[in-house]
Amino acid sequence: MGTDIGDVHAAASGTSIPTRCGSLVFVGNSHTYQPKELGGVPGAFARLAASCGHSVSAESVTQGGANLSDLWEEFESYMQRRGTEGVAFDTVVLQVGKGSAEERFIIGEVLRHRYCPLLLSLASNPQVVLYQTWSTAWPEPTEGEELTATLEEYRSVMLAAGMTEVVLARAGHAFLHLKADNRIYPALWKDDMGHGSALAGVLVAAVLALALKLTKGERLGRILEALLPSAWRTASPGFAGAAEFGQKAWREDGKGAPAAVMNLLNDPEEDLPISKYPPGMRTERRDLPFEFGDVLAAAAAGPLEISMAADLPRAGQGGYAAATSPAPKARRWQKR
Repeated sequence: MGTDIGDVHAAASGTSIPTRCGSLVFVGNSHTYQPKELGGVPGAFARLAASCGHSVSAESVTQGGANLSDLWEEFESYMQRRGTEGVAFDTVVLQVGKGSAEERFIIGEVLRHRYCPLLLSLASNPQVVLYQTWSTAWPEPTEGEELTATLEEYRSVMLAAGMTEVVLARAGHAFLHLKADNRIYPALWKDDMGHGSALAGVLVAAVLALALKLTKGERLGRILEALLPSAWRTASPGFAGAAEFGQKAWREDGKGAPAAVMNLLNDPEEDLPISKYPPGMRTERRDLPFEFGDVLAAAAAGPLEISMAADLPRAGQGGYAAATSPAPKARRWQKR
């Protein structure tokens, strides 16, 4: 896929961002430009900002399967072009992952020698956000510690290179907070390639908003629920959790299904009408637990504790106490 450069705006009348976060540019791969139904992570963030009463402009430089070492030349050209057009960004969001030791070395070097010199040369003196994604639907018990170590390594590199503001947005940790919740966690996955669904999109937007102090969390759960469509595409049963009764043999039974149906499993680029996806490959908002937005908001806020605590708790997935949904209550949305 070629480089995809998008632009999305969301505004609320006359209200400004309380922190330096009015004009953003995102740099990343499909974990940035998905979920498409929300305009990717930039679109989800801009919608959340508007819902909180702020005006945000969010643009992006993205390419499927790319990392920061692949994207720096395109990013440099993009920033130069936007600069000649009189556009200045106060925030640059760089997508990073966990990566192997070799990958961490490469990304560290490209941050040190490419991104930091470019960002330091900009008159707008932008702050940097390191948006860290998840690695797999079935993380190892040490996932949280590994994510933390990688992110701290990248931040140290950028600070040593002269950057003064490096904000950490720990989306991967937010996913870990929800790992034990078998009603919400499977709905975070859009396809069997591990892309985030619309539900993941609003979760990541919340992580970014809290990290940037765009909101203190007031009414955040209700806002996240309102941002979601009534239904969204999700991975096949069993991809990120135990399949429900009647779905356990879906993959085996599907072997005889038409190729057009089976291809839906691994085609993350083209979103069809939600009705085209068979049972088990879509989630309806009314199927989630009551007040699920509060669970998402708590998961988004959880990673902020890492920066305030000297030691991580040792319970649950990756050093986190497992988050679970509230006890079942009467559903707000009734099935028809």
